[in-house]
Amino acid sequence: MKQYKKETLVETALLVVDVQKSLLDEGPWNAEGVLTAIERVSAAARAAEAPIVFVRDLGVVPDGELSPRLTVLAGDVVVEKSYCDSFLGTDLLSQLQFKGVKRLVVAGMQTDYCIDTTCRRAASLGFNVVLVADAHTTVDHEHLQAEQIVAHHNRILRRLSASEGSVTVLKSTEIVFA
Repeated sequence: MKQYKKETLVETALLVVDVQKSLLDEGPWNAEGVLTAIERVSAAARAAEAPIVFVRDLGVVPDGELSPRLTVLAGDVVVEKSYCDSFLGTDLLSQLQFKGVKRLVVAGMQTDYCIDTTCRRAASLGFNVVLVADAHTTVDHEHLQAEQIVAHHNRILRRLSASEGSVTVLKSTEIVFA
């Protein structure tokens, strides 16, 4: 497995995208491992008192309930969206700016839709984004297996620069909130 550079994150928020019961019921690749990695990164964020933002896709059927493995506490932010881009038509940007966030650690679902779009948009808005390599997933498609899609996105996003922002990729065990 590719080794990613270890770094310490400051002024950082955790963004957990679309980890919803209905999507998990579709049987995404490595769901158990991804949920464990999200729990690991969430615990690190909480220990450092970093903001945590949960994004829910309103278009998920039959419901948009977050996974029971996610714990939303007072002070956490829940953003509801209608598009792959977690910023489009939401108050996510203003919430992050209000909290002084400059870096985002991103985890969740679906790699090839909402994770990719949100990472790229965040970078174009000037955020330094860290995609958690082992904390995002998707389902198989007619041309690629989900595991291939995840690996591909980890590769193409690992050194993406956009405007003042960027995207890098780290494993959940390498992320430190300071």
